[in-house]
Amino acid sequence: GCMMNGKLYPFGHIERTEDCHKCYCDKDGMGCCSLYFSPGQFDREKCKAVFNRKRCDYDVVQKDDPSKMCSQFARV
Repeated sequence: GCMMNGKLYPFGHIERTEDCHKCYCDKDGMGCCSLYFSPGQFDREKCKAVFNRKRCDYDVVQKDDPSKMCSQFARV
């Protein structure tokens, strides 16, 4: 298998790691890509990006009331 962040993964396709990556493990090592996009353009004075591990995505919320979402214009 392959070791990543202290966890052993089996050979083959890994649909989702604990760190929100999709990977492939073989005898030569492990290759991964992220399952999420980072928020790009939003009002950084009024809003903040918070990573949601359960959904493997960012929520962009108001700084003064995190229960309210903010508008986003792009993801990268």
